[in-house]
Amino acid sequence: MAEKIRVGVIGLGFAGKEHLKGYAAADGVEIAALCDVNLKLLNEQAQLYGVKQLLTDYKEMLEQKDIDAISVCLPNYLHHPVSLDALNAGKHIFCEKPPTLNAAEAIELAETARKKNLLMMYAFCTRFSPQARYVRQLIDKGELGDIYFGKAVYSRRSGIPIGSDGWFVDKKRSGGGSLLDIGVHPLDCVWWLMGSPEPAVVLGSAYQKFRHAVPSNVNFDVDDSAFALVRFANGATLMLECSWALHRSNNNIREIAGTAGGACLDPLKIFTQRDGTQVDITPHLPNDNIYIREVAHFVRCIRKEEQPITSAEQGVLLMQILEAIYKSAQTGKEVRLG
Repeated sequence: MAEKIRVGVIGLGFAGKEHLKGYAAADGVEIAALCDVNLKLLNEQAQLYGVKQLLTDYKEMLEQKDIDAISVCLPNYLHHPVSLDALNAGKHIFCEKPPTLNAAEAIELAETARKKNLLMMYAFCTRFSPQARYVRQLIDKGELGDIYFGKAVYSRRSGIPIGSDGWFVDKKRSGGGSLLDIGVHPLDCVWWLMGSPEPAVVLGSAYQKFRHAVPSNVNFDVDDSAFALVRFANGATLMLECSWALHRSNNNIREIAGTAGGACLDPLKIFTQRDGTQVDITPHLPNDNIYIREVAHFVRCIRKEEQPITSAEQGVLLMQILEAIYKSAQTGKEVRLG
């Protein structure tokens, strides 16, 4: 690989634009090509970043032998086929969340990346927040002890995304509703803080109670709220709540608890003891751009300067958890994994 890493971005919606900001801020990176079917958007971003190669068919990008890595920032149903094609073309991949529509697709991507000795990373951006990084440092130092409990909540009182053509609420294209769209963020972050243990038992519920809030001409066959209890092979427990629409206040909660202390990320607070007295500590951290930070990590991983903290293998485990939540909700029974 040349010293300068040449990248392409497929899909220029919100996520694609954030990836572009990250690549533009990274040292030794050239944005070589952009791809989107929206010509207005394509030209706007090309002018903003000085990119000359503009494509509407992603396969043309894969034919460029001097492109080293690709960001896949497309609707969920395209994550697997586009990433698979790119891996087979010899490209490192940085794919948006959720990893895929199901665990089988995630397994195929992980196996393909391993066979071809390529980097397959997922964009779990909340791991890169200052709060998450700080708490993870405390955990790695052993200051919070053995982490055995986590709570992950992303609850909107009202906010069902339709998208330009309704793909968000169409199961064939989205794979799921609130759980895969926003529930995946706190679930992944808290699970990562807990050490990414292997899931053992999952009990879940999923609901669609707000069909009336979606235009009648839009196919809406996904969950607008979901809830789960996950027990891991190491004995730890995680509780998940997520919703696009729910008659309660908006909530964003990421909490963990260990044998020596605990932490809440929203807002950041550390719970511990000093000399037998309960102590709450409120660190003040500078804000930064989590998307720029995650892209910088991807670039360093390509150069083998760091090991990926959002690996293809973790994508498989996460999809197994999500898939088990839906299966449990459908059957009304707990699902055992492993």
